[in-house]
Amino acid sequence: MASGTTRMQLGLDNAKSELMPGSYANVKLTLQRDGVPLNIPASALIFNQNGLRVATVGPDDRILFKQVAISRDLGRTIELASGLAPDDRVVVTPPDGIADGDPVRIAGEPAKAKPAKVSEKQDVKG
Repeated sequence: MASGTTRMQLGLDNAKSELMPGSYANVKLTLQRDGVPLNIPASALIFNQNGLRVATVGPDDRILFKQVAISRDLGRTIELASGLAPDDRVVVTPPDGIADGDPVRIAGEPAKAKPAKVSEKQDVKG
């Protein structure tokens, strides 16, 4: 494990008998992917009777659950196979009891203040 090597069995054409049984070889495998996988914190996953889901924040600043499929578990992060788009806003640590449609306030954004009434902007003299 520490050496970064692994034992494997490959099936390939050896018509010229250049490879001998039990011999060692350096192999470079080039893997193709359709796209860059999305990674999310493991704390964002919710698994319950509804399956594996992630809480996202919709454009109206309300919770929207999305079903996801895991490609690889990397410990603190999870590589997703499907379910999220790159521009989805993910709730990193969703609280218990969170539900679809719950309103949220994004941390770091100022709270939406009520606009002042015209009468509040004017002093007594008008």
